Amino acid sequence: MIKAILVDDEKHALESLEMLLEMNFPGKFEILAKCSSVDQALSAIQKHEPELVFLDIQMPQKNGFSLLESFPFRDFEVIFTTAHKEHGIEAIKSEAFDYLLKPIDVVELNKSISRYINKIKSQKDPLGLLEKQLKKNQVIVLKSQEIDEYIDLNDILYLEANGNYTNFHLEGGVKKMVSKSLGTYEHRLESSNLFVRIHDSILANCTKFDHYDKKEGYMFLKNGDKISVSVRKSANLKDGFY
Repeated sequence: MIKAILVDDEKHALESLEMLLEMNFPGKFEILAKCSSVDQALSAIQKHEPELVFLDIQMPQKNGFSLLESFPFRDFEVIFTTAHKEHGIEAIKSEAFDYLLKPIDVVELNKSISRYINKIKSQKDPLGLLEKQLKKNQVIVLKSQEIDEYIDLNDILYLEANGNYTNFHLEGGVKKMVSKSLGTYEHRLESSNLFVRIHDSILANCTKFDHYDKKEGYMFLKNGDKISVSVRKSANLKDGFY
């Protein structure tokens, strides 16, 4: 299934697009979220990591192009859905997959989605095999504009939220900043059985723990670092270790 997010400030437009996708591509789409603003869409994309975003352009406060500015190295495709013809050149410059005019024509929608599915089929198999191997071997990829770095999970001390970014604290005092939110990595790392959320802003590798100062609310790591443990998240330590 294609993991998708729909973004439009008009409720009827969201419902109409969802209905068109369900009718014309039954069982092909998983709608992760329907958002009525850029800010909602930003949070939803960071949380759900969609493969495809249907994005309106003209919306109150912020337009669709401003959303894409928050993802300079985006790993999802965008199909613009708009009632305005004049944004076509800007859409091309933003490297959108397609540009559909409202009211959305079913034939044009079918052409667009068919092209997208064909593109995914040509790419998905090798990427899927790589992803499986990385998970099996406890490796995560940190992506930037210049390079993709393959990091052994055992080399990670903890992750720290920094707004829409995440700081990776590694062995040897190395720190790397990645342009994705902490929530993006939470499920992947917790499923490895190595990481636990000890604070709203911290996801830590439990194999690096030395001792927990309950009175002061700090976890001390084997390398001497100390990181905060929130009262609410301290239950994660009790459930997992005591």
